[in-house]
Amino acid sequence: MRAINGPEARPEEMSGYLIKRAQAAIHVSLEEAVSAHGLGIAQFVALSFLAQTPGLANADLARRAFVTPQSMNEVLKQLESTGLVERRPNPANARILNAYLTRTGTRKWSAVTSQVKELEARLLSGLTIGERRTLNRALLTIIDNVTRS
Repeated sequence: MRAINGPEARPEEMSGYLIKRAQAAIHVSLEEAVSAHGLGIAQFVALSFLAQTPGLANADLARRAFVTPQSMNEVLKQLESTGLVERRPNPANARILNAYLTRTGTRKWSAVTSQVKELEARLLSGLTIGERRTLNRALLTIIDNVTRS
């Protein structure tokens, strides 16, 4: 095998291309898993962050989910309309609404999360714990390299 990313590397052997290809495959599988529960990926991500940190405001959720505050507001409206999330005024600033999972939202998040964990296990199968840690460290380094100002 040729040196990956060397001057003679073919485009399909370049790390950026492989990362994008992996991301696209994961996205399709994740979309299938969450849509079976009537959710989109952005909705699942919002539920996940609210399960982990209840009471997040729209802007905080948007930053964590890599979407605009306007997009996250639409996601939260959809989740509210289906009874999965409720928003309450922030005690320090009533113009800010903090979002919380409802009981129904918690049950839905748990059901979807079990499928997402199965997907995660499938995509990492064949990798040792050490290789998984190395992969995560490498991905975090790449993210840092790309986002550093």
